[in-house]
Amino acid sequence: MSRLSEIAGSKVPQKDTCHFRPESGRIVPEPVATVLILFMLSAPNLVFSGAFWFETLHLMKWATVFVPAGVLVAVAGARIAFIEDVRNSFVLDPFGTVWLFLVLFLVLQPLWAPVTSMPTFTREWFFFASLWGFYTVIYNGFDSRRLYLLLWLAALAGAVNVLFAELQIREMHHLFPFIYPTPGKYIGNTGQQNMFGLWVAIAMLGSSWLFMRVGTDEEGGEKKGAAVAASLLLFTVNAWGIWNSTSRSAVLSYALGLFVLSLLLVRSMGARKVLIRLAVIIAILAVTFSGTLLFGRGNAFVMKIVQMVEHFQTLGKRDSIWLTTAEMFRMHPVSGVGLGHYKWNYLEAQRRMLEKHPGMKWQYTYWAHSEVFQWFCETGIFGGLILAALGAWWLKCLFSRLKRGDPLSPEGIWASSFLFLIWFNALWTRPFHRAEDALWMVLAFGLANREVLPSGFSWTEIRKDWILRGLGLTMCAVAVAGLLFFARGMGGDRLLRRAHTTVDAAEQRQLIEKAEGRLMVRDIAQRELAYHYIRTAREQKKGELLAEGLMRLHQHFRQQPHSRELVRLMAWYSDVREPYLLESVARYLRPGSYSIRDGQLLLSSEDLGFFFGSN
Repeated sequence: MSRLSEIAGSKVPQKDTCHFRPESGRIVPEPVATVLILFMLSAPNLVFSGAFWFETLHLMKWATVFVPAGVLVAVAGARIAFIEDVRNSFVLDPFGTVWLFLVLFLVLQPLWAPVTSMPTFTREWFFFASLWGFYTVIYNGFDSRRLYLLLWLAALAGAVNVLFAELQIREMHHLFPFIYPTPGKYIGNTGQQNMFGLWVAIAMLGSSWLFMRVGTDEEGGEKKGAAVAASLLLFTVNAWGIWNSTSRSAVLSYALGLFVLSLLLVRSMGARKVLIRLAVIIAILAVTFSGTLLFGRGNAFVMKIVQMVEHFQTLGKRDSIWLTTAEMFRMHPVSGVGLGHYKWNYLEAQRRMLEKHPGMKWQYTYWAHSEVFQWFCETGIFGGLILAALGAWWLKCLFSRLKRGDPLSPEGIWASSFLFLIWFNALWTRPFHRAEDALWMVLAFGLANREVLPSGFSWTEIRKDWILRGLGLTMCAVAVAGLLFFARGMGGDRLLRRAHTTVDAAEQRQLIEKAEGRLMVRDIAQRELAYHYIRTAREQKKGELLAEGLMRLHQHFRQQPHSRELVRLMAWYSDVREPYLLESVARYLRPGSYSIRDGQLLLSSEDLGFFFGSN
């Protein structure tokens, strides 16, 4: 039987499909794949950029993710293109096929969608494409035996972040330069409360799986002692962290993941073994929560729960955001606003929403606080329905497999449970806009889909060898292009940092203009150049420079409307008494909350404090 007929005729891959391959047939050589995957999945949440870079938080996180991912995909593509054994064993499953179609579809989106920022679109597209490439590597080559080590590393990284957060909340972080300087915050090096909570939830689910499943298979027998104790210790530290994060979405996401994990393990281990271990986990959760009530931030978490219940109609303060999101979708239902462009369409959509719902809160956000809603807005009804269909198909296949009584491997159990955790979280937050979290989703899909979904259909078969070669070469070329794009972007970021630290106006302008030539940071450089003109105009008292700076900033604002520039443009246009220009930006405020007299913006004292004091 040929490779193609095997794929077409198989409903569920064999247990060893994509688990173990002859070295000559691996999509990426084992040592390279193992080191890079372990690093890129465990390291990002331990680092931040620091003062050496203009982007002080995310740039080094992106480096720890995208550089290894780019290398993996480039190597995989080259091996598919030039090594016959790799081509013969390569599988493009239906899930990956649809994903590839979306990648290609989005390349063309600027032709019909109102894309105003090519740097934003390009960054997001390379991110989306890298996730697909990583998926093909996982599906075709990740040795699932490495999952044990990976989850140990994740649990350790989570515990280290909890330690960082404890130092931050006590304002002791300054003793360690590798801790993100956010005094009074409980976020570790993740940079955001909900993302910190999600990360420790991911770590906790891995520790739960290790504790409940490791050592119970036929190979190892019961394992007590150091391994179990270490797993529970890391779990306890991360449990302490999740309560102190006060992240409701993280706690609920972990609870759902643990519930699904327990149900799936009952099928393979029996109820007694699972319930005993589950009782231990629940006891640790109860003890750590009680501890945070006495010595941590447990009371703050309880207050957030109470507020959520008392004001449930606000949907956790998401009602205004989601009404704006619905308005944005109505504005561009077919084309979408463009990949990554939700944030650049928010103010206009909110203006229209407030006209219909004047009692809603005025605010600005980059995110819909629901990945599903944001995807519908950015890709339109077509992209949204494909996502919904893929999700429904995956759930149907999982439930059908369970109904048939077909067992899942231990790795498949973890992966399926993890997908419930992260997709529930995605309904309320933005995990897929953080590369370090999105990669874990891809890993879980890659492992789960080997068992849950059919390995192929007739329409996913690649019948021509030259097509496979072309696919491999394209993967390699796109990966290399992405690495170059990122490398130049990092260089541009350094130029902006140097410009930020220099006091020489001429040198500053030269550095910013040089950075403007790097696509990844072009939009940031254009904004900084506008501010440069305005600052220089004030220092030198030159009206023509001020006009140039305001013109540049206004142009930037039209392409990327942001509350920061909105506030500043309103203030400066009031100062120079430009009523027409002032009205063009003030229109984004709450209808009826302002007036313009003699070229100056007039707000009520309440609105003045809200719009200017909070931005």
